[in-house]
Amino acid sequence: MKDIRLSMLKTIALTLVGLALFLFFISLFEPVFITEDEVVKGYWIFAMGWMGFAIFQFAWYANLLSFLAVLLMFKHPLYAFLLSLFSLLLAAESFLFDEIPLGTSKGNIAIIDNDIGLYLWIGAHCAVLYAVVLMLIRKKMIDHELALRRFKRKPPKRIEVNSEL
Repeated sequence: MKDIRLSMLKTIALTLVGLALFLFFISLFEPVFITEDEVVKGYWIFAMGWMGFAIFQFAWYANLLSFLAVLLMFKHPLYAFLLSLFSLLLAAESFLFDEIPLGTSKGNIAIIDNDIGLYLWIGAHCAVLYAVVLMLIRKKMIDHELALRRFKRKPPKRIEVNSEL
């Protein structure tokens, strides 16, 4: 008999991955940072963020780690959990940004405040983390079930005594 909890956990995890994709997509078109002159939308951050390694801003790389965690969550949920946890910590680095470098002689653009796009993006990473946690729980339930079957005690064989003595 198949445990329905296992399929429910997988369904909820896939729903959370879908939610993460939706939040990520919406965050691309919402303002992420508010500056003195303008708002910076998510698509600009997504397009230019990979260059952040030059100025020690690595939050953009959380996208790659979350994507890798989603790919690994079905076969290797423990590795996926570690990746998604590190991804969320790396994404949280974006709260430390106080200016956006221009790379020109003008200097940098000061960030006044964070906006909804940043929180949606962080929410997408949280949804991936929760999905991976559910898959990790699912794997532990399967392993426990297999261990119970493997080590299930069989009743001892009765010793027959010949009573012809």
